[in-house]
Amino acid sequence: MSDWDANHSTESANKGLDMTMPGDIQNDGTDRHFGNRLLVAVQDGRIPKKRVEDMATRIIAAWFVMGQDQEYPPVNFNAFSPTDPVNQHVNVQGDHGQLIRRIGAASTVLLKNEKAALPLIQPRSMALIGSDAGPAKKGANWYQDRAGLDGVLAQGWGSGTADYPYLISPLEAIQKHVMEDGTSLSWFLEDFDLESAGKIAANKDVAIVFIAATAGEEYLTVDGNVGDRKNLTAWNSGDDLVKAVAAHNNNTIVVVHSVGPILMPWVDHENITAVVWAGVPGQEAGNSLADVLYGDWNPSGKLPYTIGRHEADYGTRIEIGQQKVLYSEGLNVDYRYFDARNITPLFEFGFGLSYTKFEYFGLQISQDNDFAPEDSQWRALLPTTNARKRGSSLQEWLHRKVWTICFKVQNVGTRYGAEVPQLYISFPGRSKDDPPRVLRGFDSIPLNPGETKTFKFGLSRYDLSRWSVEHQAWVAPQKGPLKYGVHIGA
Repeated sequence: MSDWDANHSTESANKGLDMTMPGDIQNDGTDRHFGNRLLVAVQDGRIPKKRVEDMATRIIAAWFVMGQDQEYPPVNFNAFSPTDPVNQHVNVQGDHGQLIRRIGAASTVLLKNEKAALPLIQPRSMALIGSDAGPAKKGANWYQDRAGLDGVLAQGWGSGTADYPYLISPLEAIQKHVMEDGTSLSWFLEDFDLESAGKIAANKDVAIVFIAATAGEEYLTVDGNVGDRKNLTAWNSGDDLVKAVAAHNNNTIVVVHSVGPILMPWVDHENITAVVWAGVPGQEAGNSLADVLYGDWNPSGKLPYTIGRHEADYGTRIEIGQQKVLYSEGLNVDYRYFDARNITPLFEFGFGLSYTKFEYFGLQISQDNDFAPEDSQWRALLPTTNARKRGSSLQEWLHRKVWTICFKVQNVGTRYGAEVPQLYISFPGRSKDDPPRVLRGFDSIPLNPGETKTFKFGLSRYDLSRWSVEHQAWVAPQKGPLKYGVHIGA
């Protein structure tokens, strides 16, 4: 499937594209590239009829797999016109709230945890500070397509957003726990009154300060941010708020709701004992966070991007109004860029702490007996005939497992938790422009205290290939012997 207007040809169907979006069919049965244009391409012999049948099969298969062909509600809502009589406002939420809560907790990343600051164990007093801790003053759905920052941040803005059926803030969720624990709770939901924030934080067993940064699509502008953020700092003077709270409380926990990396100039402050990266967790934001803070959910989330110490570490600054942008990083995006330039990040891609500990051992690597006639061409850095016909990525032999990476993971701590092992490989014959390591697999392994599980990663020729611009195909990284580096960790 393409992104909106990202498809630029009818022949893209031969390269694996099944559906072009938005795919608005005109009265004459065409869109820009598919529709009747696809029919003409078949008649002209540019696209095989079997390929179109394959496209249709792949699209309709999802409909059957999800059971939408039987006992499924008919279309009953016009999203572009909520007042349309067709709207029946059918409640399809089911237990989605419970799932969203679990996903929010599972994706929360614990970045720092010193002096056993977390999980919280019946603190006598607590302060919650920052507007991100509370509900929106104007309501969760006030801003068009969520283009604003008011209260807890639970999603960015743009055409992919939805109205909240409800939104649980951290303040609401945490109050349930303090009532059970007998904790004295104070809160201050202002961001710019630093003096008052410091006073509220003083003399509390724990002070939790909430900061946020949001972004969205360019058709909506928020505080001068035309879709993308202008910088990597926390919004609403978040850095100053953190420093003000930490100056008055020696057990300051920082919670970050953000659409992406932010700078953390305060992270090494001696009074900041924990940092919790909560992302944009959706309508159950408060409950999923409280589950992690109180240890009902052992954090297992890992960073899906690198957090650098300085903006310059990313090497991607684009000045506002800049007309020409040169993308010179090649394959070295995010963690690959940091690795290639030997830049030490603040928190690396794939990083995340837990309330328990894990150990890895018993690494074994074995080769599978997979015979493929195309292997000789692959090793000779040449495309196969089939690759030219259907597209290299569609070749079945390329995706069969040829190596198995096996190892053991043990929970050596005292709590149940999940670990997320990651497999990286280093390519042979690496040039100066190639990434030192590339991610090739990861998964989540739940383990009880003392439990050990064996985990396996499979690698295919696709995983071990480079893209040849000359041949428009996936080929071996070099001719001759192939010696890859294997790296396992979390």
